[in-house]
Order: sequence, then structure tokens, then C-alpha cells
Amino acid sequence: MMDQANILIVEDELLIAKNTARKLKKLGYNVLKIVSSGKAAIEFVSHKQPDLILMDIAIKGEIDGIETANVIKSQLDLPDIPIIFLTAYANDETLDRAAATGCYGYLIKPFRDKELQAAIKMALSKHQEQSEIQDALQSTIQQYSTEYDDIYKDNLTSLPNQLFLRDLFDYLSSFLIPGKNVVNGTENTNKDSLEQSKSEIIAVFNISLDRFKKITSFLNKDRQSALVKEIAQRLTNCVESFEAYGSTLYLNPDNFLILLTLDRRSTAKRYGQHILENLSKSFIIGDQEIYLSPSIGIAFCPFDSTNIEELLQQSEKAVEYAKTQGGNRCQTFTFAFNIKSYKASDDVRLESELHHALERKELELYYQPKIELKTNAVVGAEVLLRWHNPRLGRVTPDKFIPLAEENGLIKPIGEWVLDSACRQMQAWHNEGLNQLKVGVNLSGVQFKQSDLFHKITQILFNSSLEAQFLEVELTESILVENIQGNVQKLNLLKKLGIKIALDDFGTGYASLGYLQQFPFDILKIDSCFVRNIDSNEVSAVIVENIIGMAHQLGLKVVAEGVETEAELNFLKHVQCDMVQGYLFSRPLEAKEFKKLAMSSQTSSITPNK
Repeated sequence: MMDQANILIVEDELLIAKNTARKLKKLGYNVLKIVSSGKAAIEFVSHKQPDLILMDIAIKGEIDGIETANVIKSQLDLPDIPIIFLTAYANDETLDRAAATGCYGYLIKPFRDKELQAAIKMALSKHQEQSEIQDALQSTIQQYSTEYDDIYKDNLTSLPNQLFLRDLFDYLSSFLIPGKNVVNGTENTNKDSLEQSKSEIIAVFNISLDRFKKITSFLNKDRQSALVKEIAQRLTNCVESFEAYGSTLYLNPDNFLILLTLDRRSTAKRYGQHILENLSKSFIIGDQEIYLSPSIGIAFCPFDSTNIEELLQQSEKAVEYAKTQGGNRCQTFTFAFNIKSYKASDDVRLESELHHALERKELELYYQPKIELKTNAVVGAEVLLRWHNPRLGRVTPDKFIPLAEENGLIKPIGEWVLDSACRQMQAWHNEGLNQLKVGVNLSGVQFKQSDLFHKITQILFNSSLEAQFLEVELTESILVENIQGNVQKLNLLKKLGIKIALDDFGTGYASLGYLQQFPFDILKIDSCFVRNIDSNEVSAVIVENIIGMAHQLGLKVVAEGVETEAELNFLKHVQCDMVQGYLFSRPLEAKEFKKLAMSSQTSSITPNK
């Protein structure tokens, strides 16, 4: 098949072109045509696609061979065509420009027949391998889209969405070639490893469109959609033009991700610049010309992390830094971005106060009611921890919980929360609220404790609460670090009768197909999907499909952050089981919660106006 490849020659020296054509025919290849300019090459390729192009760099005309290759790769709506550059000179600047096009190699003129044959065979072989892998990747994406009713695909752009991210990352990880050790973000060459240059990485490109909402505020809905589709198409064209395996994913109109397997980090920087240049060109939407200013952050597996959640966070930090530098630039992650902006003394003071918070009884539990939609009755509560310090005032959980996890205080605090919640729930049961269930969040540090099962068992025994009325809530990021061990741990809790809830579904970038390995009873949809769900078509499709799949798996579904009647009506329509949010009630102190739960036993709770 390779020997019969159809080849286009782009060369303005006729004698050289004819000599090259003779060599190709002698080697068994078919020469489709010889053209002498970039413009002629683009026109020919637009009508008839060759299997390979031999492209002279220094051709005459308005554009040289490298610019011609860029147009063919990124602006023509065609499958990838392997290009080999021909050049009589090879300075660093020229080679860097050529490499950025995603070419399949280059030959220095004059070249021998064997060199020409070897370059073509390698290019065609590499292109075939890449095409097969890319086809397999697209087949995997299509399989998920079909199997799960397009929950993994954005309806507007037809790109995979964030729910497919973990599956894509795991798929690309299977192509990594071991060869370099990575210690604390730096390369450590292993002299005993063979073929060091073949070591590969996964580059995570986080693409943020600066001031997108402001720029598009004057566009109507149809034109906004047209712009997003055009952005997605340009990114897809870029990925297809790269000599890499990967895909583009859609997060929201001003945020896309690209994951690619590459040979080295410098390649990612060149590709990032190429993406930047393509998105910086004007978009013609209707009769309006629009310019966007992208900021791109790049993180690398395994150099920065081997965990997709951490890589996402790192690429976001790189984006934030790029924006502080004026935007419209490509920035790779560095561990210097992890340096916190606040003073260390602030942490010392906060930690000192936190050490005494339990003994001084400064911690308090609040209860966020869960409402069953079929009956509009309060059926349970999620426990929320609050800290009021006499000197610091009210300290928000996002400040003291991470600190408690760092210094180990989360263990006694978490145990106190669990014990207090179970005792309070049993007290309510004794007063007639005997069907209420309590949901308690477990942190990653708590869940990793070797004696977790023993502690929970002891707490249930001491409180007299039956295990079926306790729900432990865990986030995706906690569970995916050690799947086999975590599944075993959850199964132990299930044997006690405890209910297992997956909290904040959709924000940890793990798919439901991936997480169905776990013995969940409840799935909680994050508020970011619920917000404006009645008018956000993308969120509506995602939520409806999540609920449908969860029910097929025997899971109950709770929607978090419900704030409007329109959101509530939509959730009722798609048969969501329970909701929580300010539409019904803010988090309440124990006395207020008891009053609300008691009243819901005699009359349905009504939404706040």
C-alpha cells in the first residue's frame, strides 16, 4: 500500500522537481503532480488529496513552503496530510518554523535515493499509526456518546465535555513510553534506560478566552453559538494538524481543554503558540468581525503530576499567571505558582486558634435540609461545619478546612462532627423524626485513616443511631486515587448498612462510567450544573442524562444549590429524587432545622418566594 502512495511535489526548480519525480517513480511511488508555488499547492490539495507532500521551503511566490504547510494543515477542512520539507539549508529558525507545522520530517538537498525512500516510508508509517490511534480515540469518544445518550458530548460543538476527561486521560496514558524518571518536577535521566529520546508526555492545554463574556455581550444567542462553534472548529483543526495523539474538550464557551501525547515539552510550547496564533485571528460572525485574546496554561504528565485533577489545577494556575502578564500568551506551569500569596504569619495565627477550637466549643454544626420532590417533605440533612472565633470572627470553611487537613487536626475535628451529627440525629429520632437521615462529608485525610471503619462503628454504637440513617459523602478526587482499595473500604461501610453518596458530581472530571465501579447509593449533582438549568441547554442535557443513568444504576439523585422555582420545576420534570438549596431553606441551626422538619410532617414544605 505504501509503495503505491500518491505524492505531490511542490518545487519551483523544474529540473530538481523532475529529477525527484523520476526517483519517486523508480522507487514505486505515483507522482500526482508537480507545482511551483504555495498558492498552486493549496489549490491542488483543495480538490485532490495526496497521500504525502514533498514541500520545498524556499519556493517563490507570496508564501514559502512553511506558510503553505500551515494553510494546508490548519485552514483547509481536510484530513491530515503528511508533509516532508525539502531545503538546501537548515538553520535553527527555519527548522523551528517547520517543526511547528507538525511536519513529518525534512531532507537536506541534495539527497540520495535511499534517504528519500527512508524518509517517505517513515512518514507514511508514522501517519498510518497516528491515524489508527486517532481513529481509535474518536471511536472511544463515539462509543461513550452513543452508550450514554451523548452525556459525554457537548451538543453545540459536538466536542467531548469534561465528563469524558478522565477516560481520555487514562486512554492517552496507555501510550506513554517509560524512559525518564521525574522527581519534584525535574527530569532525572536514567542511564540504564534505552532510547531516552522516545520518552513521551501528556500535555494539558487549558485555553481561556479573556473577556469573552464582555466581548460577546452585544451578540445575540445564535451568533454567540456560531462563534463558539467556530472556536471549537479551529481548535479541532489545530489538533488534527499536530503530530500528536489527543483531542479537544469543551468546558464552557470561554474555556476549552486539549490533551496531547508529545515527545518533549518544547513541542508543547510550539503547539501552544500555534493555537494562540489561530485563535488570535479575526472571527467573521455574520457581518461582524471579532477578535479574541486567549491565555493558555500548560501542565505536563508526569513532570508536574500524574493526577488529572492536579494537572487541571496546575494548568489553571498557569492561565492565571498568563493573564497577570497581560494575556494573549502561552504559559507553562511552574511549581513557583504554588507559593501562597498571604503571609505565613496568618497561617500560624489561624492554626494556633484552630488547635483550641474544639476544647473552647467554638465549632458548631448547621443542617442543610434535603427535600424529597415527590412529597415536598424534609427527609434528611447535610451537615455543615461552622467556626466562630472570638478574636477572628466567623472563619469560612475554605480557610480552616485545608489548614486542618495539612496539620492533622481534621482527624479529631472530623470525628467530632461525625459523633455530634449521629447523636443529634438519634435525638431527633427519639422525638418522632424517626425517618430522617444525616449526610456527613468525609475529607480525604479522614477517608485514608486505617481505623476509619472502627471509628464509625464505635460512633454508631455510642449514639445508638442505626447505620441506615447515616450517609457518608465523598468527592470524586478522594476516590480515584486508589480505586481497588477504596472500593473495598466502601464495601465494608456498606455491610454495616451505611449509605454512600458521591458528592459534587461533575466537578472532579471523572465520568459516571468510570465511577460506577463504586458501591454508591446516592449521587449529588453539583450546583454549577443546576444553576440556570431552565435556560442553559447544555446543563439541562447533562443533568437529565445523569439522572437517567443514575436511576438505571439504582442510585438516588440529589440536586444541590436549587435557588429558583424554574430550576425546581425542571428537576421535577426529569424526575430528580431530592433537592437542597436556598429555594427551600438556608443551612439551619439544630433548633430551626427541627422546627422545619416537624412542620413538614403535617404539611408539605413550600419554596421561599
